[in-house]
Amino acid sequence: MIRVILALLGGFALAFGADPVPYGSVRSILEQNCSGCHNHGSVERPQISGGLALDSYEAALRGASRPVIVPGKADQSELMRRLEATDPLIRMPKGQGPLALEAIEMIRQWINDGAKNGGKADASATPVDTSTAPEIAIESVGIFVPFGSRRPLVSEDVPVSEAETAIIELPGALVVEEEKHVEKVVAEPYEKGLTAKIGPLAPATALAFTPDGQGLLVGSFRRVVKWDLSSTSVVQEIRDLSGSANSLAFSPDGKLLAVAGGKPFSPGEIRLYDGAAGLRFLTAMTAHEEVILDAAFSPDSRRLATGSFDKSVEIWDVIQAKRLTRIGDHADAVYAVAFDGSGRTLASAGTDRTVRLSDGYSGEGRLTINPELKGILAVAFSPDSKFVLTAGESPEIRWWEVAKIGESVNERGWNPARKAPGHLATVHSLRFSPDGRVLASVGADRTVRLWDAGTGRFVRALIDADDLLYSVAFSPDSKRIAASGGDGLTRVWEVDSGKLLFVLLHKPLKPDDEKSEWLAVTPDGRYKASSNLKSQIRLLDARHAKKR
Repeated sequence: MIRVILALLGGFALAFGADPVPYGSVRSILEQNCSGCHNHGSVERPQISGGLALDSYEAALRGASRPVIVPGKADQSELMRRLEATDPLIRMPKGQGPLALEAIEMIRQWINDGAKNGGKADASATPVDTSTAPEIAIESVGIFVPFGSRRPLVSEDVPVSEAETAIIELPGALVVEEEKHVEKVVAEPYEKGLTAKIGPLAPATALAFTPDGQGLLVGSFRRVVKWDLSSTSVVQEIRDLSGSANSLAFSPDGKLLAVAGGKPFSPGEIRLYDGAAGLRFLTAMTAHEEVILDAAFSPDSRRLATGSFDKSVEIWDVIQAKRLTRIGDHADAVYAVAFDGSGRTLASAGTDRTVRLSDGYSGEGRLTINPELKGILAVAFSPDSKFVLTAGESPEIRWWEVAKIGESVNERGWNPARKAPGHLATVHSLRFSPDGRVLASVGADRTVRLWDAGTGRFVRALIDADDLLYSVAFSPDSKRIAASGGDGLTRVWEVDSGKLLFVLLHKPLKPDDEKSEWLAVTPDGRYKASSNLKSQIRLLDARHAKKR
């Protein structure tokens, strides 16, 4: 069970039922247990958030299709019903144990007191500073880490359909192309594994292999860890981030690491580190008016493009640490950016359902593609830069031939050069292998799909994950691939065989701990763990995951 304990503030501890509960205390509980899914960045993606954001006071009071908090009436609030539910299918946080009684009672009292944005303590007691949240200590719960792996789905003959027909026609609007799913993913549940008292885990939101291929960086809330893959252990951590690490990118020359992200409702954050000298911190840059969602280096390693929830794209000179230009052409959040092989063209895409091609130096607009009526969350150029690829809430991968994009639109709408069906739900990321042979895609259907980068044909689907996947990365030699997502687990496979190599996870047991506890598990049941976690690991032989 998660046990939330308020630290003493100036010798004063909150006594439930006596003093008004400040919103800062409630905010800390929601931030650590709920905001990973329920945040304003994912509120437009109901498959993740249910349309509910809990990362600000205003959003929490607004609710989703209806309010989840009724000020003064905790018993009538949907939030309390979810927190106190005994049915794990209804109870929140999803997939975790219930919140501790102290945390639930704190939220209940705050609602009954009127759910106010603030709160005052008794005048005779030491005043509580509500501008900052009190420290929260979390007693970890056990999570299941499975042994074994699932056989990849292989099909050499999945067709790549041409976009010739449409099924939705709206007067004055573009046409949505028909989407066909080629398979249904069915995976038997894992029955053997171990429980590690390290949960709940924050989503693993970003990945990057080190330039030498010996390390893997995993980003999450306020922290980035570096795994040594030869020893399967965490050897270094970056822990002073203001919010989530939404993008990890090494420059093509390997000299710089860019960590981009930030905190909701605050300016975005770019941190640069020396990619060769032990990830030594170099500088930090405040960018955008909102959190950064993606970042990409130019091929010459001198520029960094960033996309943000503030609907803009920025291009930065990383040598002089200054912004070169700002592109404000998007009408909604920008989720993906990518340079072509020359660095002269920049592609950006977002939930305004457009892909914009701009000058990679000046940001001057060149072309806008409006191919569909759904948000675009992933964009990539093919290794030869002849195609720009898109995917997102419409899960088919579309290949647009750059030289002929003008011929792709007619009175029937936009028609890509080819379409790659396969994913059953939202696609979150697209990546080409460094050797240019393989395209990888990951998404909410919990699969990693590998495609022939030359033809676009499906090669295999890796189905070991049991939660949605946000991020995917190739090793520099293109022999290994890693993916991570909502359950906080990172998996690493061999590319050519699809063989699962190991599952990695990490978490600081306290928010301000300098070092995270960590665990690495192989499919044959061997594992390595940090010294403090070893005593918290138990073998388990029981049915765990649901069949899907």
